[in-house]
Amino acid sequence: MKNQLAQIERQLGEEYQLAAGEIKRLLSPAEELLSDSEFWKYNSDMIACYLYDGQMELFQIPISIQDSSHFVGTKPYLLPLLPEITDNGHYYILVVNLDRIRLYEATRSVIQEVLLNPDEISLSYTHEELQYDNQKELQGQGGVGKAGTMFHGFGEGSDEDRKASILDYFHRMNNELERTLNENPLPLYLAGVDYLIPLYRESSTYTNLQDGYILGSFTEKDMDVLHQRSWELAEPYFAAQRNQLRTSFDLKQAGGMALKDDTETLLKAAFTGAIDTMFISKNHKHIWGEYDADNYRIKIYDHQSNGSHCLVDEAATCVIRSKGNVYLTEPEDMPGESLIAGILRYPVAG
Repeated sequence: MKNQLAQIERQLGEEYQLAAGEIKRLLSPAEELLSDSEFWKYNSDMIACYLYDGQMELFQIPISIQDSSHFVGTKPYLLPLLPEITDNGHYYILVVNLDRIRLYEATRSVIQEVLLNPDEISLSYTHEELQYDNQKELQGQGGVGKAGTMFHGFGEGSDEDRKASILDYFHRMNNELERTLNENPLPLYLAGVDYLIPLYRESSTYTNLQDGYILGSFTEKDMDVLHQRSWELAEPYFAAQRNQLRTSFDLKQAGGMALKDDTETLLKAAFTGAIDTMFISKNHKHIWGEYDADNYRIKIYDHQSNGSHCLVDEAATCVIRSKGNVYLTEPEDMPGESLIAGILRYPVAG
């Protein structure tokens, strides 16, 4: 970071003709950060610092990078953050535990519990079992379970009877849980002990339930371990999705639904919301310019002039805003030998 600040200081003086006092004011928050020993003890893999008008916005991001870099301009440069924004995975984890069912929503870097309403979803087989035993003692008959569900017996006989009782519980619980899952149908991974997983699978009709599971008896105290192990299971799924998009690129291009060599048309498509998926090589070059939305025209410059920005960065931002996906890609994984490429939502003209 120290070397990057030195380069920025030189660039601001030589190219932007800023006075030494103004440069010092702009960079002072980052200079102060350099001497903060406590911060550097706990910093993440990547630190993104945005400096403007003597202020700093700081983001710690769990992305591994090989080389540090900087960007000087009139707009924030977002491309290095893209893996965290759009290539981060998004999935559910369901902890199948007879004492307490727990649902988590996770990405590569974040996990949080989805709070389920126990008045709507029966979250504990053990609690129902206890209710049944209490009611049996008082009344000698079945009682009413969570969410108004009738239940009659909890496998007091053989192991097969208990399995049947647990399966019945999973069926009833899933009738309500899957309504929640289908509101935002993400891939679902299971976590639990061996004998419960196949019973849960038998009861589930959720179409995004994934193969494999995280073995263990997890509680709310195990969230960090659960997150780490779940990502190990989920990461290949998201990698396969990316690979499928890349392998289908040539077919889509033949049908007029992908672009890779016509840079100007691709950029216009991104600015107007026509790009569904954009691939950007990690070796991409800055394309300096401006987009005139009123006249649907792009001006491209040989170098960064006053007021111009990297059009690749602007295009990627527009794709994300229009709910598309952007992937920073290794050069060997790009379609053809292109530096940027895109899959279209609909055909576009040049």
